[in-house]
Amino acid sequence: MNEDIAAFVAPLTLMLGGGLLALGALSFIGIDYFGTKFKARVAFAIGLAFIVATELVFVTGSSSGRYFSGLKTDVTDCELDGETRLPEERHKNSRVLHDYIVGCMERLGYDWNAEHEHCKEARIATNSFCYLPKRAVARAIVRFQTAFE
Repeated sequence: MNEDIAAFVAPLTLMLGGGLLALGALSFIGIDYFGTKFKARVAFAIGLAFIVATELVFVTGSSSGRYFSGLKTDVTDCELDGETRLPEERHKNSRVLHDYIVGCMERLGYDWNAEHEHCKEARIATNSFCYLPKRAVARAIVRFQTAFE
C-alpha cells in the first residue's frame, strides 16, 4: 500500500478496530453493548481483523522494513558498483556485468529467482522482480508484496 494512503488510513482502522474490539470484549465480562453475545463476538472478531490488517500494512510497508523497496535499492547499489568497477562493460551486451550484479546481490542476501512474471518478461540483473531474500520471513513478505504487481 502507498505510504501516503497508509498514513491516513491506519489511524482510522486502528480506532475503528480498537473500538469494536473493546466493545466486543465487554461481552466477556457480561456487558452486552450489542444486545446479544453473538453480535458482540462478531464485533470483537471484526475489530481484531481491522487491527491485524493494519499491522500487516505496517509490516509490509517500506517504512517499517526494507523488503521489496530495500531490494530495489540494493539492486541499484549493485548496478552502480558493477558499472563503477567494470566501466568497459557498461554498454556491451555481455554477461560479465550481469554476473557481477547477481553475485553482488547474493552477497547481500538475495537469491536469483526468475519465477515472477515480470522477471520472465525481462531476465536481466537489474530487474528487482528476479530476486528473493534468503531469509524466510523476508522472502514471504516480498512474495506477498510482488504478487499484486
